Amino acid sequence: MEKNALLFFLIFFLFGVFGKGLAAVEPGDQSTSSTTTTTTFLDDVGKLLRTIAVVGAVLMIVLGGLRWMTSLGDPTKISEAKDIIYKALLGLLIVVLAETIVALIGAR
Repeated sequence: MEKNALLFFLIFFLFGVFGKGLAAVEPGDQSTSSTTTTTTFLDDVGKLLRTIAVVGAVLMIVLGGLRWMTSLGDPTKISEAKDIIYKALLGLLIVVLAETIVALIGAR
């Protein structure tokens, strides 16, 4: 699971850095319109991935809560539900940290 978390962190970090910081283009500059298009595209893909990650984390937290409520006191099922919730919160934390790091290095 740590490999997947690191992979998502790197993807969000790279989209944040290259999506916003790819080039500083003036609005009237026609010679770099393809760079502006690329920057806009990468920014949109980054937003889409962040949205998917946040929605997925929230759904997994709800799923973990439902499993916990329907566990009927079985310690193994409760442990599995806690593990689902923990991993979803960890993924959400990684997304937030990636956004924060990108904002701190000034790419936004």
